[in-house]
Amino acid sequence: MDPLTQLGLLATIAATYSGFIAVFIAFTKDGRFEVTDAHFVQAMVLGTIGVMVMALTPPVLMLMIPQPRMWFLMAIFGIVGGLPSMIYQAVQQSRLSKEEAAKIPIGWHVPGWALGFLALAAFAAALIYPGIRPGLYVAGVTLMLTVSIWCFIAVVFRRFF
Repeated sequence: MDPLTQLGLLATIAATYSGFIAVFIAFTKDGRFEVTDAHFVQAMVLGTIGVMVMALTPPVLMLMIPQPRMWFLMAIFGIVGGLPSMIYQAVQQSRLSKEEAAKIPIGWHVPGWALGFLALAAFAAALIYPGIRPGLYVAGVTLMLTVSIWCFIAVVFRRFF
């Protein structure tokens, strides 16, 4: 399967997942989450939007620039877009009060951050290894989606189990 087809499938999954998140939010108490869940929900929403943007941009750029250059630019875009997103999430997470932060064991945060760093590493590796750049880019976008999925798991399992 070529990378653009894979990205199209990831965009479809992310769009479907965004709709599911909207329904999930609608059925929460007053449409709001607890303060301790807010950064998980933000990561879910921002992650799925990011996946859609990162998955739908390459086919458009390919109409304007040669494919090798497009993959290079998309790898840069992955890093440039990923770093501010990670910083924003870190700031949001650090703003929790000590009492709220104590309600969330660190184990719920580690997988999401690990997946996020792996996505960033895939985009960085795509700059270094041009022969497998498309595959590394698709891997980075896939890892972005797994961050959103992990955040959903963290919210649901902490809340209901």
